[in-house]
Amino acid sequence: MNPKPFRVGLVAWHALPAIVPPAAAHRNVAETSDGRIATQSAPTRFGETFGGLETAMWTLARHLAHQADIEPICFLETDRPRNDSIPWPSEVQGVKLDISVNRFRAIRHAVGDCIDTESKRIQRFSPHLLWQLPLLAVTRPFRSRDPIDSQPDPRLVGKSIDVWISFGVSSSSSRVVATATLEQTPSFVCVRSNAGLEDGLATDTEYRNECGESSSARRFALLQSDHVVCQSQWQVDRLKQLFDRDGLLSRNPIHREDWQPPFPMPAPEPFTQPFDVLWIGRYDDFHKRPLLMLEAAKKLPNLSFKMIANPFDPDIESRVRQEAPENVELIDRVPFAQMPAVFAAAKLFVSTGSREHEGFPNVLLQAAASHTPIVSLSDHDDFLVRSGAGVACDESMETFTQSIEEPFRRDATDWSRVDEYLDRFHDAGGRAAEFANWIRRSISSPTDCSH
Repeated sequence: MNPKPFRVGLVAWHALPAIVPPAAAHRNVAETSDGRIATQSAPTRFGETFGGLETAMWTLARHLAHQADIEPICFLETDRPRNDSIPWPSEVQGVKLDISVNRFRAIRHAVGDCIDTESKRIQRFSPHLLWQLPLLAVTRPFRSRDPIDSQPDPRLVGKSIDVWISFGVSSSSSRVVATATLEQTPSFVCVRSNAGLEDGLATDTEYRNECGESSSARRFALLQSDHVVCQSQWQVDRLKQLFDRDGLLSRNPIHREDWQPPFPMPAPEPFTQPFDVLWIGRYDDFHKRPLLMLEAAKKLPNLSFKMIANPFDPDIESRVRQEAPENVELIDRVPFAQMPAVFAAAKLFVSTGSREHEGFPNVLLQAAASHTPIVSLSDHDDFLVRSGAGVACDESMETFTQSIEEPFRRDATDWSRVDEYLDRFHDAGGRAAEFANWIRRSISSPTDCSH
């Protein structure tokens, strides 16, 4: 009789749209005030967008499901009990889904964007506050209390999990680690951003980062977890330097064949014809930095740019929409299943991600697997130098702009070399097998995952 498989809990609360696309997603095409055509998803609701953290979690989960002795369970949250009219699935591709429904999550998020909860002061007025605040006040006695940072998460306790894996150095991870400590099970925290290893976390200073996460909770996640998993050698070295902790190195996973034709789904309407430059990110001024993309696009009026940008900072979004030149088209969201065809339509992929805040952008892997040349302001984990997939510009906007022009004169990328590099260091099956070995060792010998 085979022993029961190890139940592995993977926690990335916002990852549901990376696993189950929103059922009601569709696109609107509208003419802007200056006569240009703007394409956007409608409606794009809170919780329907996701990024590299969620993609990496789901990639790892579904490849862990191929391990005979491991049963992955993803812990997720949504603000609605059904996917439009369809019930949420309990299992996808061999991975069980444990979905918590928090009907007020979207409203609370919107209010939190407008009000500083610590000072109780309005930072940005929205007319929606006139009904959102009374609704939250009336329903407060009937709503579950928020999980407390660095304390066991009630949504996770008692789930009979053998190993916990949390993604991101965050307050959520602090609660996962506290849950694991309570239940005496091993915990892994996966660093997803270089900002998760910032200087302030090595001190006792109390502060909040750009996303509102407290330093004490993030510090707890790093120091109290049994194992810290890093995306790059830089993060391994940084973890050792700041906290004298040995990290486990697991570079971001990708299933390369998913990004080569034939594709299961065609590209959506804005991408059905080849175009010059693709950019993917969110509206912010510190991490993805779309305004830098506009700066380069204005100097290259003969090239066509398509920017897929997720909501984040309404002020930055407003600036980007106002300042975008005629050769830039803004797209709000593209279903993940259609992204391989989107990359295939682009002649070039560009990244303006900040070295300070990025960990390792999954979009670089996706572009490389799609055989789409890359130009990046920074070379994260020396990926471009090591793989040969593109050009890094060492944060020089002048070099960046010049390099965007260069691929349209010549493409000397050795794609067989790129494929070999991806297979060696980023293959999803290999990374999952490596992680499975760490899981087994953490259970048999909780203090040792290093060999």
